Amino acid sequence: NVFRPGDVVLLREVLRPSLAILSGPLRLPTDTEDKPPSICTHRGEVRHTAILNAHPRTLVKSHTAGATFVVTFPTLEEYVNLRRRKVTPIYAFDAAATVALADIHIDEREHTVYEFLEAGTGHGSLTLAIARIIHAANANLDKNAPRKAILHSVDRNKDHATYGVKNLREFRRGLYAADVDFHAPSTPSEYLQSRLESIRDHGESQTAFLSGAFLDLPSPELEVEVVARCLKTDCPLVVFAPSITQIVDVIEAVRAKNVQLSMCKVVELLPGMGGSMREWDIRRAVVRNPPDRKEEGGSESQERWVCRPLVGERIVGGGFVAVFRK
Repeated sequence: NVFRPGDVVLLREVLRPSLAILSGPLRLPTDTEDKPPSICTHRGEVRHTAILNAHPRTLVKSHTAGATFVVTFPTLEEYVNLRRRKVTPIYAFDAAATVALADIHIDEREHTVYEFLEAGTGHGSLTLAIARIIHAANANLDKNAPRKAILHSVDRNKDHATYGVKNLREFRRGLYAADVDFHAPSTPSEYLQSRLESIRDHGESQTAFLSGAFLDLPSPELEVEVVARCLKTDCPLVVFAPSITQIVDVIEAVRAKNVQLSMCKVVELLPGMGGSMREWDIRRAVVRNPPDRKEEGGSESQERWVCRPLVGERIVGGGFVAVFRK
């Protein structure tokens, strides 16, 4: 498995592995370019041609400063955290925790299509987390077979939606791209109403079609009534919000409109590296011995373990998640 044009890769300097650089899609140089495509780093530029056709974990050098980097595919966390953004993302570990709270299970023995809604495509980080969970249901299907699981991601901001699509398609060669359909209605309710009308036009008595829904919106309380009508019985509605007052607004809307939803739990995602986790710095380091502890004839320094919370890293994540079931 070698790097190909279109791949997005991660560079880590061998001497400073805590510093990571995410590339854009790799490509070959063209005849019209004065300068070959390169990845700009803090230690010079690494040309795309030095990476193309190389295997993951190959060592490459910047052609200007001669620094050595190890090149790999990015993890989902690295991809989400280091990708250029137009909106603030739900960071990867927080997105994974949010999806885990929905407790999604797809039974391939059932003759049904599992459909999920994500309202608020944004950066595409939650999209990737949901698609990662449902992907297995579609992975082994024949080329022309209908999908077993589908995520409908909606965002009224077409720039955000376009960028979310781009992020999905450029992660791991579009591994999860076929699992997601994107829509750009004025509101999530508009999209859902059109789906309900289509189901009624086909004469189906059962109008509920969603096996789960995720809301990441400024005013999620405006959408819960229609979302609840589209949810199948005992299926989850998960609301992510930066502020606890937004969660309260959803709870009040459910009560005031007598929406058929039961609140299961509300949790806080603590700031850190996401997912309520804190990264630690664990490494061997050369420590100089104090003069009063230096033994006669002994070394002035010795190797010791450094074990402490990692400092100087960007604090990410945080927010609140409410889980409801119909």
